[in-house]
Amino acid sequence: MVSNEVSIANRFVMRVNFNLKGIGGRRSQIWLSTTINKERARVYTTLLIEPEFWLKTTRTQEGGGAVESSTLNAIQNKYNKKINKELEKILDYCKEYGVMVSQSHLMSNVMEHSKTNFEAFLNSKIRGIEVKTRKCPEEFVKAYIERKINMVNKDTQRKIVDGTIYNHQNALQRLERFCREKNQRLVWELFNNRLEENFTAWLMEQNYSVNTIASQYSIMKVWLREAEMEGLINDKSFHRYTTKAHDVDNIYLSGDEIERLYNIDFSDAAIASEIDAKSMIEQTRDLFIIACWTGLRFGDWKDLSKADLTADTMTITTSKTNRTVIIPLHPLVRNIIRKYDGKLPMAVDKTHALKQIRKCGELAGINEVMSLSRVVGGKTIIRRESKYHFIMNHTARRSFATNMYLKGVPSISIMAITGHTTEANFLKYIKMSQAEHAAIVAKAFV
Repeated sequence: MVSNEVSIANRFVMRVNFNLKGIGGRRSQIWLSTTINKERARVYTTLLIEPEFWLKTTRTQEGGGAVESSTLNAIQNKYNKKINKELEKILDYCKEYGVMVSQSHLMSNVMEHSKTNFEAFLNSKIRGIEVKTRKCPEEFVKAYIERKINMVNKDTQRKIVDGTIYNHQNALQRLERFCREKNQRLVWELFNNRLEENFTAWLMEQNYSVNTIASQYSIMKVWLREAEMEGLINDKSFHRYTTKAHDVDNIYLSGDEIERLYNIDFSDAAIASEIDAKSMIEQTRDLFIIACWTGLRFGDWKDLSKADLTADTMTITTSKTNRTVIIPLHPLVRNIIRKYDGKLPMAVDKTHALKQIRKCGELAGINEVMSLSRVVGGKTIIRRESKYHFIMNHTARRSFATNMYLKGVPSISIMAITGHTTEANFLKYIKMSQAEHAAIVAKAFV
């Protein structure tokens, strides 16, 4: 009798049975059957035998197989032994499959463990049918991200920026952690109409903001559309996942506050004692001020070596939109350019730049106590701290848009520099207090 248990290092266990299926006539077909993830899988072995020479099994018996006995005639006994050898070979295929799915993290040919893939794999071994297996979502997404590094934006015809790749990697890590903590298998069937409810609840438990959650689903839908085009996912539920972002409280720096940043004297003994002498904090401060008066994103102001500088303007092709913009130079920007003899330094990485900018905000006395609200974990959280704690790399861009707007520059002219294509998106950058709005309206009454 053929032993029917397939066990791979306690990571993969399958109990296989061979059963007969009558087809009329004297012989019956031998079929392999097993249960995978509560789905019953069946594969025809292409072997035939007369029922009288088959060992019938009960629930406590294993496997099934052909009778081997000296009481049989030599030809029949030889045939039955051949049947059992073929069944053993098929069990070896099952073990090979078990190795592939249980040790996929060590192999390049990764296979998702499923009924469909199991049947396709065995048919390929037994009958020479081409294997059409599905990669598991994790490996599919990782491969997509690797390809994305070399992809070109269809609108700008430029390579995808590093920030986008970083966001995709983070989104995959969140999904993997959700599956681990909730004991969910990361398979294509996971992306059904219940996932959004369960995943969102978990994300809220982890205190992710409402916009981070919206971004998570937006990125996942990119992956799932790719998978849908390749025929890997049939459930259409993911098309309904919510990806709407919400406007959130953010700050901007006034012209006076930017001036105070500019006036920090890093040679002053008291200030020097608070910073790392080997850091690039002064260069970071200078680049941030340039961004405050040019409206550039961090991806552009981190390296201005490609900008075309004249006495009055900066011409630069932005990395995200591939738009060439001409920006008039603010007096502070002119001073900084002269300071570096027209060869502006590169910024440190994004995280260190943010820490340095906030330190500059503290040194400049930008410490007005402010309250900003966020929706985090499904609750509105009000954070009350000194203003410099709320400075972000993107604050420079918001500061430019807001200060220009307050000076009465037409929105269309500001948008020509910031690259916004709709006034609705542009207005999200205008970060004014209620008092500032009231003052503008009051001017109309004069």
